[in-house]
Amino acid sequence: MLEITLIAGGFLILRRQLAALEAGATASLAPRRTAPQLAQMTAYADRLFAEKKWLAAEKAYLAVLKLDHKNVVAYSHLGVIYSTQKNMADAIECFEIAARLRPSGVTFQNLGLAYLDNRNYIKSIAAFEKANMFEPAAQRYVGLSKAWRKLHNQPQVTLALEKAVALEPSKRLIKLLAEAYDDAGQPDLARAAYLRLRELDPNSPN
Repeated sequence: MLEITLIAGGFLILRRQLAALEAGATASLAPRRTAPQLAQMTAYADRLFAEKKWLAAEKAYLAVLKLDHKNVVAYSHLGVIYSTQKNMADAIECFEIAARLRPSGVTFQNLGLAYLDNRNYIKSIAAFEKANMFEPAAQRYVGLSKAWRKLHNQPQVTLALEKAVALEPSKRLIKLLAEAYDDAGQPDLARAAYLRLRELDPNSPN
């Protein structure tokens, strides 16, 4: 019962932080005198997170947010924690706040993955596209291709994978692209991709 109460309390803090951001709160909740304390609390939370002590890390990051309601790392790591718990509503909320506070390839990639896991495919596509606008990355295009696949849009799947391979011509990604060409009914392109794969890996069965 205590554990449930603590988690519920954490959700309430998140709701309050989100409300404060939406209201345009600009005053810092971390006065200068708390800076050493905040640094110590953040380092402790980061250590728990690295050790995958999820419940303890969650409590520690929520304590950090009481002092610093704009701590992007805290929101991002809470999003990961909630994702591991399959609590996608709160994971998405945390990643949304992180992306709002610090728009970047990383924050939007995290958001895109969370939307994908929650079957919000249109929002996932938008988030991955924003991530690639900040910094194109092969894995972000792979995530984008997965979202398009869920919507049965094969041309967009192959386009995303083509961009992924252009950035990272690895065996794994070329194989994904070859399979996408097969699925799209483009045998000539698929054959060329499999040939490229064999040149990289002569032992490939394709």
